[in-house]
Amino acid sequence: MIRVAICDDEEMQLNLIRKATETYFSKQDECVEYRFYQNGFIFLDEWPKEGNTDILLLDICMPGILGTDVAKALRKNGDKTEIIFLTTSTEFAVEAFSLKATHYLVKPFTQNQFNEAMDRAMLHMRQFHNHKIMLRIVGGGIQVIDLEDVIYIESTSHTQTLYLQNGKEATVRQSLSKLLTMFDSISKGQFASPFKGYIINLAAIRTIKPEQIEMVTGKQIPLIKREYRQFQEKYFAYIFQEK
Repeated sequence: MIRVAICDDEEMQLNLIRKATETYFSKQDECVEYRFYQNGFIFLDEWPKEGNTDILLLDICMPGILGTDVAKALRKNGDKTEIIFLTTSTEFAVEAFSLKATHYLVKPFTQNQFNEAMDRAMLHMRQFHNHKIMLRIVGGGIQVIDLEDVIYIESTSHTQTLYLQNGKEATVRQSLSKLLTMFDSISKGQFASPFKGYIINLAAIRTIKPEQIEMVTGKQIPLIKREYRQFQEKYFAYIFQEK
């Protein structure tokens, strides 16, 4: 079941987007549930009650609250919904992609343009579900973790602590080398060990300097100066591969 939410304050646009979505899924072997909202506040109010939304087709210029502000509220809560912005202007594009938008469509759009945006959202969804791992944590029990949520791993004694996007931690006993092998088998090239005792997520790097790497959380990871250029090349290879 794929849950699609459409949020636009103009009824005519709401119907046009719905028709484009139904046309897209008419050629897909998927069961789809639709939800419709004519106001960003209503969507945010209903969002915790309705459960997960897989794809959100979101107008930007709406009265009361901009679509980009709706997206900010979702991302602040760690929500990973695939967001496709739809608007009459390109002026919000930079902000939209800073919010990890899947796509940005300028109205009026063609069905082919819409299909391209939806294809990208569907691909991201499949990748997201394929990037989950199951780890046996210290103290007993199993924890399922999305690789995208791992910022870095730090080794302490005989345990490894995974630091996650939501500020939480998970401690396991697998060796760093085994974790790196496991991660690389799921997402090739996304994780690397820049210094003894660390594994980092290349997608969570803020800056790279000759002797240290700063992660999005502000955590500074040491880097051997003579390996700076080599690490840079590894980082760019991953980033350009992602593009």
